[in-house]
Amino acid sequence: MNQWEVFVMDVAELAEGQDIELTIRTLNPGLHKYTYKRVRAQVSSDLKKFPDQLQVRLGRGQMSKSRFSIKVLGDVQRMPAKYL
Repeated sequence: MNQWEVFVMDVAELAEGQDIELTIRTLNPGLHKYTYKRVRAQVSSDLKKFPDQLQVRLGRGQMSKSRFSIKVLGDVQRMPAKYL
């Protein structure tokens, strides 16, 4: 199980049952802790629906009481392929 964190202005941005793009960071201990990446994902307020956990922070970094499970569907390429 991976633990992720996301910053949003409003929890309503985390639409359940849809593929959404999020910038998440890992909370797993180790060398890559706090590493950000852009992903396509699905989220659910049912904590047992998906294998990973998502912690939510609001605009100024306040921890939200809302918790979600998350399924990362894939990484989103942010840079055009010709520059890679």
